[in-house]
Amino acid sequence: MRYDSLNQKISQMRDELVEAVRQSVAIPSVKGEPAPGAPYGPGPKAALENALALSRRLGLTADSLGNRVGWTEYGSGPEMVMALGHLDVVPAGDGWTYPPFGGQVHGGRMYGRGVLDDKGPVIGAIFGLKAIQELELPTRRRIRVMFGTDEEQGSSCVDYYIRQGGELPSAGFTPDGEYPLIFFEKGISQFTIGKTVTDPGDGRVVSLRGGTAANVVTPACTLTLSGEPPCTPPGLTVRRADGKTVIEAVGVSAHGSTPAQGENAAYKLFTALDKVRFSGDFQRMADFIREQLLGETDGRRLGVYTKDAETGETTVNLGRLSYDGKAMSFTLDIRYPRGADPEAVSRRIREKAAAYGLEVLEEKRLPMLYVSKQSPLVRTLMGVYQIQTGRQAEPLAIGGGTYAKAFQNMVAFGPLFPGEPEVIHQPDEWVDIDTLIRSVQITAAAMWELAR
Repeated sequence: MRYDSLNQKISQMRDELVEAVRQSVAIPSVKGEPAPGAPYGPGPKAALENALALSRRLGLTADSLGNRVGWTEYGSGPEMVMALGHLDVVPAGDGWTYPPFGGQVHGGRMYGRGVLDDKGPVIGAIFGLKAIQELELPTRRRIRVMFGTDEEQGSSCVDYYIRQGGELPSAGFTPDGEYPLIFFEKGISQFTIGKTVTDPGDGRVVSLRGGTAANVVTPACTLTLSGEPPCTPPGLTVRRADGKTVIEAVGVSAHGSTPAQGENAAYKLFTALDKVRFSGDFQRMADFIREQLLGETDGRRLGVYTKDAETGETTVNLGRLSYDGKAMSFTLDIRYPRGADPEAVSRRIREKAAAYGLEVLEEKRLPMLYVSKQSPLVRTLMGVYQIQTGRQAEPLAIGGGTYAKAFQNMVAFGPLFPGEPEVIHQPDEWVDIDTLIRSVQITAAAMWELAR
């Protein structure tokens, strides 16, 4: 087969590769407070230094910029292709069977935060580059494996690299998505809507707290009221504390790109309290949620719905909510397919907010990513996938966003195979070691093909 020698070389590196992944996973590289020489805190800095040291031990060149992003490289030529990954991770959270930063192997699986997202694939790509070097495979372009340290909280690491004049790839991929390949990622607009509280009404509402992030379906929501409970809401927990009534709703979390897969606790709360009238500014927020959001996740009532046969339809997620008697706000994460107009979405949301006496306090946008299925990049990577797996498949369009948006002519390619469980960002994140090695072989072949 075309990649037999490359696959064999990576198989021979298996034990060394697995140990290198374990060492990287052992570093708790969650973003922290900036420190001298560590703009994202000590964890991401340590993970960066570890990857650079590994590259040099393997005999590869290595460099970094601003203690934010690093890379290792092989080959020669005026053009460069890139495999882009990240070494930072989300917080471990609770519910682990094995230590989240242990990198322990049980039953052929390695467990730990980042084994799949994205330390395993990044360390694997470094070994893939080493295999290409050892085999002296011919290349026309340089191959760069680049690793950032702030992907999970906005990709400012790559933004810094670009602003500082870092070399841009002519083509590339990120092993931080799914196979067979993601050719389209929806555009994203995130809104924080609310106002300063000027009308507290009858003062019955003490506080509202819900959600963890704009791009996560609200997993729990708590409303605190003064005095006695207004009713016995079905499906909610009601308790008395310090003379107040605390009403709690618990939902089912899901990613903001697929809100229909979760159960939004805030929707559950306001549905159960649909007969309760509040007052003042809180009532404005309650009316917006009840009248514009309840019962749907596609934005039809908001007037932002778009559908495209190739790239899907609009989704809307209510993420965080807050009210404390002084200020109130909630977030909307809106993702839209090809053909949608972000400016029209923005205008519509602002109009809707104003109709309830609210305003858009903040708006963030990420552009959509679209690389034609017929492009040389997609055709090359799909060819690698089909040769390496023997599977015929079609490229994917998704609602989530990946590192591929950092550069032009880049897509997400692996490491998750079709049918594998979604364990990224979950307790007991794990990767099957045989599957990891197979993915590294695909990554190596992809880097070589793009460099040819």
